[in-house]
Amino acid sequence: MDEDTTPTEEDGVLQQMRLDGALGPFRLADWAGDTDIGTVRAENEDDWCAIDGRLFAVADGIGGRDGGALASATAVAHLAAADVVVTETSASGVLASTNAAVVAAGRAAGTTRLGTTLVMVAVHRSHVVVVNVGDSRVYRYRSGRLEALTRDHSVRNELLASGLSVDVALERPVRLDALTSFIGRASGVADHDAMSFSLMADDRLLLCTDGVHGQLTEARMVEALAAPTCGEVVADLLRAARGEGGRDNATAVALEFARATGHGGEDR
Repeated sequence: MDEDTTPTEEDGVLQQMRLDGALGPFRLADWAGDTDIGTVRAENEDDWCAIDGRLFAVADGIGGRDGGALASATAVAHLAAADVVVTETSASGVLASTNAAVVAAGRAAGTTRLGTTLVMVAVHRSHVVVVNVGDSRVYRYRSGRLEALTRDHSVRNELLASGLSVDVALERPVRLDALTSFIGRASGVADHDAMSFSLMADDRLLLCTDGVHGQLTEARMVEALAAPTCGEVVADLLRAARGEGGRDNATAVALEFARATGHGGEDR
């Protein structure tokens, strides 16, 4: 991980950089989002939301579990209604309340098997806070390079982190793509990541489900992210995912940042 992608504690290095005037302020210059059911699934279990240009989220209902569409819709609706300010410090509380909402929706629907991934980008004046549970992802596109800002909470990644080779794991009856953390677990969210990242003018961020990153190569994603507008980025990504077979629901939200011309207001 290079210096540009190293997460920093919000109350530490980032705060000092703000005081030194090394960051921002920045503004959200453009954004777009959309979802596509694909060509195979009977229902779109993805959902997404954009809240006042300050919070963006993408959720993917877990395939094979009852009510994936209900889980993802409940998660994004809860975020939209809660009017929360997401920071590294508040992220765990936001996820806990969202998890409780999904669990309650499942009980009301007569099932305890609701589940969804959730990625969020909270836009602040000099940085963004990225929060992740599951295997939907956030990428940063900067100067023609694509970098993943999140890690998947999956069996595959847990094995790699433990030092056990995937080849050895394949000798056992285990699904490498199975999630190790998701929203909707009755006992609470098992694991999450919340990190702050600095911004540069012309940075683009991409939130997407595995219907995008699981079907497209990074080279194809870079090609899409080079489009003139965020709307064109999203349209091209979803078109390309469908062109690769559309085996899964696909959702993408693209954000673009520019340096703000004024310095009014406080950093949230």
